[in-house]
Formats: sequence, structure tokens, C-alpha cells
Amino acid sequence: MKSKKMLSLVSMCLFCLMVAGPALAEKTITIGCPLPLTGPYASDGEQMKMALELAVAEKNAAGGVLGHQIELKFGDVGGLEAEKIKAIGERLVGSGVNAIITGYDDGGVDTKVFGAFDIPYLHGNAMTLCTRPVAENLDKYWNVFQYTYNDKAYGIDAAKYLFDAGKQMGWKAPNKKIAIIKVDYAYNIMPADEFAAITEKEGYEIVVNETVPFGMAEWGPILSKIESQEPAYVTFWHLDPTDAARFIQQFSDHFGDDGLNALVYMQYTPSIPEFLQLAGDSAEGVIWVGGAYGFGKKFEDYKKRWMKMFKTEPAGLYAEATRDAFDIWAAAVEKAGCYDCYKKVADNIRAIEYDGQCAHYKFDPKDQSVYQTDDYMPLVWFQIQDGRNVKMRPPRFNEGKAYRQPPWIK
Repeated sequence: MKSKKMLSLVSMCLFCLMVAGPALAEKTITIGCPLPLTGPYASDGEQMKMALELAVAEKNAAGGVLGHQIELKFGDVGGLEAEKIKAIGERLVGSGVNAIITGYDDGGVDTKVFGAFDIPYLHGNAMTLCTRPVAENLDKYWNVFQYTYNDKAYGIDAAKYLFDAGKQMGWKAPNKKIAIIKVDYAYNIMPADEFAAITEKEGYEIVVNETVPFGMAEWGPILSKIESQEPAYVTFWHLDPTDAARFIQQFSDHFGDDGLNALVYMQYTPSIPEFLQLAGDSAEGVIWVGGAYGFGKKFEDYKKRWMKMFKTEPAGLYAEATRDAFDIWAAAVEKAGCYDCYKKVADNIRAIEYDGQCAHYKFDPKDQSVYQTDDYMPLVWFQIQDGRNVKMRPPRFNEGKAYRQPPWIK
């Protein structure tokens, strides 16, 4: 009797394993995606979403990651309000996701929200506020990775290359005066202040230095200050594409007749697809700088696959960089041989060198952001010409066109 019972028990166990085996093999890996899907950054958020959807469609069609299919769970962080980021983060993590990947979801709280859990978190917030906690307490925030550089890099880069742009277009600066307009947000204040500190040491004079709130509709008072001071360089550090479009439209109207002998520089914002639609012809001649963009054979192949799925070209940094973040995570998981061995996956991300669509990624062990150099992740300079963004530098990105004098320079 005993042997029969034992045989019966063994048979039941084998049956359970046969039933459970395929279920275990088919367990889905879930990635949480906090994205700005509504509000002022929604056009960027849509590109992030499309990048992740294409990544998952292609990976699943090829058999998934370690044989597991992947599922995306989206959360809308809207206008990047801190409370919304916290709520979305807690909801996504509470649903049992195995990683968090976003283009940007910043508000200065994201590291502490997602760093409280063990799952890998890859973001492109480009904010010192997001990487400083990692640098100060790597033991606590070992799972947080910024696949872009820090915001201060914009200021350093602007001080290095802005003054050469005029020389390249055959323009001679009438003076060494600079105007700085920045929104009250760390991502913009940090690089603007860095730019001011560097240029003042080099003998330039900051004659206008205005900090503005989001939602500025009337730029007349600031434009009057610019008119009275006549700076040779007008620099604009503001993330909101609507505010930035209003500024350049009113700038163009204000100086359209009499002109202003100055260059206009913008930090990142023209990268947001909505900007050019809103600004129209007023943006002609604007010089701006954004993160690394798709370049080379790998990107051209990616663009074809993107267009096949979405019937439109990828637009903006996060159409490519968010895909790179997904591929970095997938490579780390496959090297680890497990998707829920989170420390091992994080170790692999930390050690990786990855050639992506728009950068050669290597993470700085001090704060787990990527290195910002022309050879790793470059800052790319553009000028808006004939209604499109034309790449100017680094040299390998140049589209064979020279800088043009803006129409307001008479």
C-alpha cells in the first residue's frame, strides 16, 4: 500500500511540474514606464512611448528576453509634478514590475521614489538633483542609472562653443554682453548659472539675468531690457516648448524691424517636436543644443523599422535614447541569465559599454550617469534653417551646412 501511495504522490508531483513548467517558462517580464503623456512635454512623451513599444514588439517577435515575453505598463507623470511622480511610481512598483525605464520623469524626487526599491531604474532626466543622491549614497541607490549626462554639462558646453558659432557664420560680436533668461526649474537654472560663472571669468558681462515662472505669456518687459542693454548673446534656458515658442515669436516681432545684433541660443527645448510647430518662422536662425541624436548606420536601420511601424520619422532625442536604455537593460539581463536577480542586473549595467543609436554609453561609477564627451555621449549643436533642425557639431554630426546669420541681424 505504501508503495502505491508513494507512486501516486510521485505521479502527482510530475503532473504538477508538467503543468507548471510551461507556465513558469511563459512568465511575462513587466517594465514600468512613467512618461509625460499629457501636459507640456507630451510630444516628447509620445516619442518615448513609441520607442518602448517598438523595442518590445521587436524583442518579443525574436523570442523575448531569456525566453520570456515582455509587457509594458505605462504611467502618466503629466507636467512632472513631484506628487504625481510619487503616485505613479508607487503604483507601478506596487503592480510588480521588474524594471523601470523612462525618457524623463524628473522632478527631483524620482531617485528617492524608485531608489527605495530593488528593481533597476533607468532614466534620462539629465539632472544633478537626480544623480547627487546616488553619488552621496551609492549603497542605497545602487539600482538608479541616468543614461544621459548631468544638466551642468549644457552650461560648460555653451561657454565652450557658443562664441565660435558667430565666427563660423562670418559675424563679429559687437560686445561681450550676455543676456540669460531661465525658468525657475533646476534642470535649467543649474546650467545657466554654470554658463554665467564660466563666461564672467572669461571677461563677459551678464547684463540681463532673469528667472521666470512657467507659463509666461508676455515677454515684453524682458525684451525691453534686452533692447536697452543690446547684448551680443541672448541665451534662453527654459524647458517648456510653449513658453519658448512665445518668447521667440515675441522676440522676432520686437526686433523684426530695427533688428538686434545678437545670436540667440536655447537649451534643449527646440528638441521637443511641438516647439517648431508652435514657433514657426520666428525660430529661423535660433542656435540650440540637445543631447546626442541618432547617427550612423545603426540609427538609419532603426529609423526604417520605426517608419514601418509608425508611418512617421522618429522625432527628438528620446525616440532613440529611450530605446538605447531598453537595450542596455535587456543586455544586462541576458548576461545575468535572470531578470529578477536585480543586483546582478545592476552590476552588469554599471559595467556595460554599449554602442547605441546615438551614443557610446559608459556609466560613471561615482553617480551612475553616463560620461559626456564627444566620444561617448556628445551634446549636439543645431541651427534652425528653413524650418528644420540642422546638425552643426560635433564635426561627425555636421550635415555639410554652415551657420547662417539670423534674420534679426540687420
